[in-house]
Amino acid sequence: MRYLVTGANRGIGLELTRQLLGRGEQVFAACRAPERASALQALKEEYGERLVLVPLDVSDPASIAASYDLVRQHADALDVLINNAGISAGSEPLGRVTQEKLLENYRVNAAGPILMAQQYLDLLRAGGAKKIVNLSTGISSIGTREHGGMYSYTASKAGLNMLNKNLSYDVAPYGIVSIVIDPGWVQTDMGGPNAWITPDESVKGILNVVDHLTPSQSGHFFHYSGSEVPW
Repeated sequence: MRYLVTGANRGIGLELTRQLLGRGEQVFAACRAPERASALQALKEEYGERLVLVPLDVSDPASIAASYDLVRQHADALDVLINNAGISAGSEPLGRVTQEKLLENYRVNAAGPILMAQQYLDLLRAGGAKKIVNLSTGISSIGTREHGGMYSYTASKAGLNMLNKNLSYDVAPYGIVSIVIDPGWVQTDMGGPNAWITPDESVKGILNVVDHLTPSQSGHFFHYSGSEVPW
């Protein structure tokens, strides 16, 4: 199948790319500067034409459109879009919250995925699997939130959750399933070395959820283990 993975140069995105290639899929691996992504370049040497490297800045609508033009040159359909690219403003205690960081996180974490889904809708409609997977976070759950801080990151991901809920209704007539998923606290540059699980563990769980999605699950919020996360 044909997968597009954003933020594919490191962490969860890189591991998604690696595992998908390992099981025989075609992957469009998107990131801001693929020419400087040494791990992706090594995978390109190993897998050849099954891996297409795509320059993409999800905060830039023009870049999203250009990425579509490139992917369209290689494929007339897309089975799964995985919106993984994301940023964080860190712990962000009260008193250090800025409009700039709030909007920057929203542009990447919330607006980016919905604009990607909108841009690639025709390719997804032509695909076989027809799935959109948006990486959220458990700490965007309003119902279970027990701490302050991290205003920009948590709010932008909560915004993504609502955008996906709306999207799930609009793409249902095309047979497209769209979800948000919590990858867990992962040992990445963003998650840090003290996180609970490795990228390998997280991605195996994510792909297991994605592989078994049904239309009735569209619009839902999943944990990488397969359980549902409270809104």
